[in-house]
Amino acid sequence: SRTGLAPVARLTATAERIAATRDARHRIELPAGPQAREDEVTRLAASFNAMLGELEESVTARRRLVADASHELRTPLTALRTNAELLARADRLTDAQRDRAAAALGRQLREVTTLVNDLIELARDEEPRPLVEQVRPAALLAHAVGAAREHWPEITFTSDVDQDATGLTVPGVPARLTRLLTNLLDNAAKFSPAGGPVDTELRLISGELHLTVRDHGPGIAAGDLPHVFDRFYRAEAARALPGSGLGLAMARQIARAHGAELTAEAAPGGGALFRLRIPAH
Repeated sequence: SRTGLAPVARLTATAERIAATRDARHRIELPAGPQAREDEVTRLAASFNAMLGELEESVTARRRLVADASHELRTPLTALRTNAELLARADRLTDAQRDRAAAALGRQLREVTTLVNDLIELARDEEPRPLVEQVRPAALLAHAVGAAREHWPEITFTSDVDQDATGLTVPGVPARLTRLLTNLLDNAAKFSPAGGPVDTELRLISGELHLTVRDHGPGIAAGDLPHVFDRFYRAEAARALPGSGLGLAMARQIARAHGAELTAEAAPGGGALFRLRIPAH
């Protein structure tokens, strides 16, 4: 009986060790070699190891998010404190210096607010189910392009919607899908030259809605392409531009929460192309 229950004892000991140390890197040693048997207890131990692997990955991702967030917040918070201390001595400043410090303080407050809101959104793993409804991607795209034209008047936005895709609906949270499209359009506008076009298309292809956003900027370097959706990742060409490096990470998270897939590729003739594939029901 003791020999037969030995794997259960190892499983229990591992669970107790993880509970005591909060370290999900521990694993249960599985029998190996030609004499190993695939019985119920072994399968249970293998499933427990798989669960521990998922737990470790989740914990690692959250720790990385906290570490990255603290790193990104440190600089704007230092700048906020500096300008606040400067305004505290406003009687020693000229009117121009006071106005410049106040404007910088307001700009930095907006940047920190946006960064914190983005972090809160990224910390959510799924969309709230009560807010899911049937939405028309064509209408969402038209709304997002209209808002982008107002926000980026120097950029020409074009929209080409396939007739077959006009009336199709998909389940989703309208505000979140609109945020996804807004992030893609803002990213494209940011890298487009003044007066340059940003092209959007919506097509029904093999039972999927393909929504593309294409700019005519410098494109994405081959070394940056695998990392464009990483949190806080900023390519060398983007480090001088405004933004926190969270927009595309948030866009992909929203896409996956809706059962869609967002990819990036080099556009023919130059520029970057982002493709959102949405299952059409």
